[in-house]
Amino acid sequence: MHAPATLSDFIDDELLRAPMSFDRVIDAVLERWRLRRPSNERLDSQADRVLQQHRGELVNAATRALRRGCEAAAPGARARPAGDLRELSLIGDDDVAVDIEIARCVEAIRVRAEAELRELTTYTSGLVGDHNVARDTNPFGPEAYTRALWEGVRTLPLSRQAHAAFLRESAHPLAEALRLAYGGATARLQEQGVEPATHRTIIYSSSAWGARLPRYRPPADLSALQVTLHDTGPAAPAVPSASPALPGAAPALPGAAGAPDLLAQLFDAVMQDPAMPADLPPLLRPLHALAARLAAQDRSLLVLHEHPLWRFIDRVVHQVAVAAPGERARMLGLARNLIDHLCAEASCDPARFAWGSERLLASQRHAFDQALAAAAPQVERLQRISRAEAGPTTVTMPLDVGSLDTVPAELLDIEPRPPAAAPLAGLQGAEPGSHWRLYLQGDWRTLQLLWGDEAAGLWLLREPATERPWALRASAVEHLARERLVQPLHMRSLVRRAASRMLGAGF
Repeated sequence: MHAPATLSDFIDDELLRAPMSFDRVIDAVLERWRLRRPSNERLDSQADRVLQQHRGELVNAATRALRRGCEAAAPGARARPAGDLRELSLIGDDDVAVDIEIARCVEAIRVRAEAELRELTTYTSGLVGDHNVARDTNPFGPEAYTRALWEGVRTLPLSRQAHAAFLRESAHPLAEALRLAYGGATARLQEQGVEPATHRTIIYSSSAWGARLPRYRPPADLSALQVTLHDTGPAAPAVPSASPALPGAAPALPGAAGAPDLLAQLFDAVMQDPAMPADLPPLLRPLHALAARLAAQDRSLLVLHEHPLWRFIDRVVHQVAVAAPGERARMLGLARNLIDHLCAEASCDPARFAWGSERLLASQRHAFDQALAAAAPQVERLQRISRAEAGPTTVTMPLDVGSLDTVPAELLDIEPRPPAAAPLAGLQGAEPGSHWRLYLQGDWRTLQLLWGDEAAGLWLLREPATERPWALRASAVEHLARERLVQPLHMRSLVRRAASRMLGAGF
């Protein structure tokens, strides 16, 4: 038996085998292209011959890209210096067509190689000591291979349409090649004596079409938790509320003696939410004691998801999570000052948490105004593009009434026109400042809408994590929306998600 491997050894070994997976994909695409040409364009008329001649360059480029991706994802790796992310480029239909093919390829791999991928992840988690599989530790996931293959495909002297066609044809062959590669990697790690992690229920988020599946709907409020606690715990007399509940609150339930325990479990579950930034739980913990005081006089805290205290926590987590790096320290400082102020007050008025949420919103609006002002040159550039593409118009020309009288009445457009088709889901009607999730350039990105011209079909967004501007045409956004690759990013109810997890675990 070999000595247990390290993650670095595993990466080096798999990189030596990666070219074989890429070769299998090229063989499959070549077979299809020889039977059916991908394009009638002159540039692509000999696409199969071009692919055969340049397959070595494709494999080498893809392998190098895969190595770079592994090095960037390795623990302690330094971020590579990026280019000027402030440079604005207009994303059109051809660009998002490639993104859609990448998303489909990733999804095909997840479906075809799901079992092998899960099994391998338990072994890579064992290599790095993550025995609860708290994160994805496999550096050769579907996204890494698909992006590397795309980098290789781009080296082919073919049109962008042919590049997208290659990726479309390679989805299932790559899924099958990786199914075999993942299975082989798992067997080799077993032979080397690697102990897999025991927890094997890691969930991979769908890259593209998860929104089409029926979704679990959590309970409408927290009453189910109180009923469960009352049924499983010791009986206790009902205790009336010391103060009137908020408007719309459900009546108090029996089992008030278990309320402190329920609140403690709820608070812990909220702090452990996957969306919780790592540096926020210590900042939010002082609210637990304040919540306990509030629950003694306002039972709606343990009934309503929309209670001002829970919504204040939601607001803190949401705004810190979407804040740009330059805004994050200021947002954390504001949240800390608000929490200190709330905890220092003698009274526990729910309205004070609503006040705190409004202060956070005001800070976010100020940050948006600053981002919009900084983006003024990009907005002006898009406006120039809009004017140039609009061309000459007769809207401002004077009307010649005399010539109008000579037009036959039957030629006048006096019939009512049919209503325009409803716009596709996407950025139509979106409020400036709102946050969205879009699948662009092979990755899900959190973007904030800065400016839009629906008439011209142009949108300007920024990526807070990198301060990068993104300009998209409306047709490109609609193309992404048809594939469910545009999603609004709403503020989540963390206590609602916590209650769902607690009920599912049979707390």
